[in-house]
Parts: sequence; structure tokens; C-alpha cells
Amino acid sequence: MPVPELIPISYEPDYHTGTVGTHAGGLFFGGVCRGWPVVVYEEAGDWPWLDERGESQQGPCFAILHLFDRDGRHLDSNIRPVASFNAGEHALEQMMATLRDVEYGDIAIRTFRVDTHGCVFGLVDETEEDGETGYVEYYPNHIGFHEPWDGSYDT
Repeated sequence: MPVPELIPISYEPDYHTGTVGTHAGGLFFGGVCRGWPVVVYEEAGDWPWLDERGESQQGPCFAILHLFDRDGRHLDSNIRPVASFNAGEHALEQMMATLRDVEYGDIAIRTFRVDTHGCVFGLVDETEEDGETGYVEYYPNHIGFHEPWDGSYDT
């Protein structure tokens, strides 16, 4: 099954999708994680977080808040480098405080990609060349979405 135009993402409190939902201006997807250098992503293929020796190529830590319109189109991303995951949580709280009428819950968004700070961010179509088995990956978290396209994901 090919990738649908809108990718459902289930809200799971205290997990990878614990900061998704709606606000007065549309949809949001936030989090804190390590980035992955663009060059590693582009050259490594299936396992962009590992080098040729199988060692992690993790980048810096980021607080991330992606914003979308109500139709799931990417509008903007606030991607802030931080010193640690604790600092990232604080930065994300500050970003979320700028949104009005926040409600956490399931969302559906379109694929998008942002290259900044030397890293890849976004929901990227990673469908194999055969085009039959659709798959998208949320970077830099490496959260995979696929059939049955019900909002569930693999990590």
C-alpha cells in the first residue's frame, strides 16, 4: 500500500508522540531528541544512525516544535539546539507556552523535511523503490509509520 497523503500519528502520553495535538492555529508535533547529521543520513541508506563500523553517529540534542495547518501541511519548525535533554524539556515547555488553546491528541500530517543545524528533521517518505510498500520515517527520532496507516508506529 502506498503512503497516504495524510499520515495519522497517534497521541501516546509519556512516549515518542506525547507532544502532538491541536492548537488555535492548527496542529503541532514537538519533542526533544538528538539530531542526525545530514551527511550521515544521505550516505548511510537504511541505517543512517550507524557508521561503517556500526557505531552511533548521534548529533547534538534539540528541542523541536513543528507546526502545521489544519490540513496537515507543514508551516514552520522551531528547532533549538540545547545542552541536554533536561534543557530540551525546558525549551520545549517554553515553545509550547507560545501556543493557544492546546489540546493533546491524534493528528494527521503530510510528509515534510527540514535540513537545519546540519541535521535532518521531518516526516520523510522512505518507500522502497518498488513503490508498493509505503513507509515514512520521522527524523531525527527514527519513528517509522507504515500500513495499516492507523497512527501506530515502530521505533
